[in-house]
Amino acid sequence: MNGYEKHRPYIESEGLDELVDFLENSGYREGVFDAVSGKLDIPFPPQTDDLVRLHKLVRSRKCFTALEFGVGYSSIVLADALYKNQVEWEELTSKPPVRNRFMFQLFSVDTSRDWIESTRKRFPPRLVDRVHFHYSEVEIGVYQGQLCHYYKNLPDIVPDFIYLDGPSAKDVKGSIRGLSFQCEERTVMSGDLLLMESTFLPGTFILVDGRTNNARFLERHFVRNYETRWDREGDVTTFELVEERLGKYNLLGSDFF
Repeated sequence: MNGYEKHRPYIESEGLDELVDFLENSGYREGVFDAVSGKLDIPFPPQTDDLVRLHKLVRSRKCFTALEFGVGYSSIVLADALYKNQVEWEELTSKPPVRNRFMFQLFSVDTSRDWIESTRKRFPPRLVDRVHFHYSEVEIGVYQGQLCHYYKNLPDIVPDFIYLDGPSAKDVKGSIRGLSFQCEERTVMSGDLLLMESTFLPGTFILVDGRTNNARFLERHFVRNYETRWDREGDVTTFELVEERLGKYNLLGSDFF
């Protein structure tokens, strides 16, 4: 029994077999995601629990647009879940207007051009057209006087699902008064979501994979109303923006299924 079979009870029957087939048999274990801090010869194996959780969340919430920080196996899983959401959407007999130019699209940001290109070349053909790979460097910065870091260039989108699993601290360039993220004891501290928060739509869902210190930093500085959960055993933190809807165009996929 492989890891995906073991976790199958936690996911609905959604045609996951095809996805498992890609992950197990199409060569993805042979190097496409074997990168840690840019070193392609260091294995970085998939985490089954994380992948199943991601797939289930995007499917159950019927998400329209996803933003991912850090390319990996997660990119395949997110793209597959969005693909399945689109199939169900197209089967609806009546579709209300939704103000979203990037329906069922994934935007994946990463600091390695080589990793992005390797991933693009070996991505499942049926999914690759819905993924927008986005390269960006990361620079050290501050938020309200506190040390953090920011991607220099972000996709110009408003996602309803965000997966925070990048960058590596070693990818953060620069220093402030002698402090840097090259210090091995210093945890990552992404400030990008704080920049974006004012334009989040009610219902936005964020999953922070590990990075608990970063998640607590975000929780302290977010100013809007979130339902926040920390899963110590699963090593993830989630935020759901709980606010009254903005109007008739602020619609989520879960409104239709």
